[in-house]
Amino acid sequence: MDNFITNKRYDFENLLSKKHYFRSLMEVLHSNNLLNIREVESIQLQLLDILTEMVGYYTRNKSSSVRVEVANQIMLSICYTIGLFLKSQSTIEESITLIKNKEVKYLFYHGGKVLKAKVDECKRLFLVVKETRLQTENYAYIDTISYGIPLFFKEYDVRFASHETPGSIDYPLAIDEMNLVGIEYIEDYLNKIILENKFCSHFDGSEIKVLLKEFNKDSNHMLINIFQLAVTNYLGCTLIGKDSRSLEIIKGDRTYLKSIMKDLSQVEFRRLILGATEKICKELFIKDKNFTEYINNTVLKITPEIKRCIETNTLEKIFITLGKSEENILKYEDGKSLDDSRFRNITEEIRDCSRVEDKIKIIREEFHSLKDLIDAFSSDCIFDDEFIDIFKALDDFEVALLIKSISNNKALDNYYGTESEKEWHEKFNKYLESLDDTKKVELITISQGISM
Repeated sequence: MDNFITNKRYDFENLLSKKHYFRSLMEVLHSNNLLNIREVESIQLQLLDILTEMVGYYTRNKSSSVRVEVANQIMLSICYTIGLFLKSQSTIEESITLIKNKEVKYLFYHGGKVLKAKVDECKRLFLVVKETRLQTENYAYIDTISYGIPLFFKEYDVRFASHETPGSIDYPLAIDEMNLVGIEYIEDYLNKIILENKFCSHFDGSEIKVLLKEFNKDSNHMLINIFQLAVTNYLGCTLIGKDSRSLEIIKGDRTYLKSIMKDLSQVEFRRLILGATEKICKELFIKDKNFTEYINNTVLKITPEIKRCIETNTLEKIFITLGKSEENILKYEDGKSLDDSRFRNITEEIRDCSRVEDKIKIIREEFHSLKDLIDAFSSDCIFDDEFIDIFKALDDFEVALLIKSISNNKALDNYYGTESEKEWHEKFNKYLESLDDTKKVELITISQGISM
């Protein structure tokens, strides 16, 4: 039998589910006659014994039964926990030996120990994420680290729902393992975002900030991966032969890139890209195998898009020029405004909030146009110094848009509208006056480069 298992090892691995590892392994073993029906029934009975015990814990021994849906969820949790222990073995042969020779309760007990160790490790990894976090204004990135991941640790139920992934993980990775769930998904996510943060730390934060703005003026509101944008532009710089750790690519660079890549065969193109990727890792002194592999996989992911952009003469979409714009003027197009009914409901919700932090969260999530934001300022749902806190929560471009919108009407000090309009203008003036002169000039300069 051992020889048969060894010969079938890779077939097994291809058939196993990452989400339902234990159950899929059982099915594969039975279908290949490595577990007979009597052994399968024995395992099922042992699982039911564990379920009965867990239901007792769930109801605090007040009842021996629960709804079918709850029982199914607890059973999924039991199987997930057992799967963690089996996955932790060095080989699939060891996992099979355990299933055949050990009681299911033994597997469940040791799976619980693996689970607890993973939770502790993920808490440690999260500290590293916070230590290496990027200084960015991308809301998905900020919310995921500040709220989403902590919410996972707060709500994760290791006993009755170890297979669930609570929390709000909105920020996309360059390569996201969507086949994982529970603590395994969080562990994979944290390890990868640490790698992404460390890569981006090699570059000037202001360059990355501009890179995002030039990718899309609404990049702060988009579900985009910052690392992928950075690695793409640095790949372009490396292909050109630039020595400095800059992400800057100009129009002439793109012309050169097209000239050296447009006639390459698929094999030659791939060899050129992977050679540049290897050079990137050497230049940044990246030697960790997982790190280099992650960079390689990300580059391979974007390679078809590079090829397509060469063919369609649109390399500017993937290798981005830093700076305000090619013409030095940014034409701003406002986002879609909410209909009147929806707008009223949101402003009433804002008005009912007692904490300015909650008002800021609603504004961030619900308003995607400058018009809606300005209308909200004049809707008697924000009061006194709440305006100042909200202005502080805006990014530089949004503040510049407010400056531009007011200056397009009349000078800041002389504009007279409704009482609500006058109030937020006065608070906005107060906020601008609180800034140092350098910052104020920077914001005004940005506003002057916007065409509305």
